[in-house]
Amino acid sequence: MTPDADGLVEAPDAALGRGDPTRRWAIAHETGLGAFPGITRPEGRAALDVLVPGGQWGHCLVAVSLPVLLSDGAGPYLVDAGGALVLAVAEHPRLSGLRVGIGPLEDGIEQIGVVERAGPPSDAVWCWRAVARVGAATRLAALDALDEVSEITALPDWARDVEASG
Repeated sequence: MTPDADGLVEAPDAALGRGDPTRRWAIAHETGLGAFPGITRPEGRAALDVLVPGGQWGHCLVAVSLPVLLSDGAGPYLVDAGGALVLAVAEHPRLSGLRVGIGPLEDGIEQIGVVERAGPPSDAVWCWRAVARVGAATRLAALDALDEVSEITALPDWARDVEASG
């Protein structure tokens, strides 16, 4: 795929682009694959102001604006490098500046964790501070355990323990 002048590539098969043709873009990456498929051109340009070219983007998320009403305190919607949609549902109750994020991956597996803004110059890019893949049977226990984490340094242990429990 050859990127355009903005550093974007077409992503005609992006899941978010099925109902919205403006969401058929991704950010060009040195792997030759488009990262964050399902973004719009303006979202991609804003993200490229923050992302390090050719960087390791696996932990990054791009903020997207969807025509969906969110409940108070929820948001933003985010897209991971593979095109999965994540919702930052609420502030973490004990870790200032972090939000609890959750989103479907595939076949009943979800990604759950905490996200944070990548920083200036905008809120276009967020990052997973910790994330675990969990099934439906362990989702509530994973969220309860995440709510109990009171120190950032404990997040890797939470993710490891949650994934190990199934």
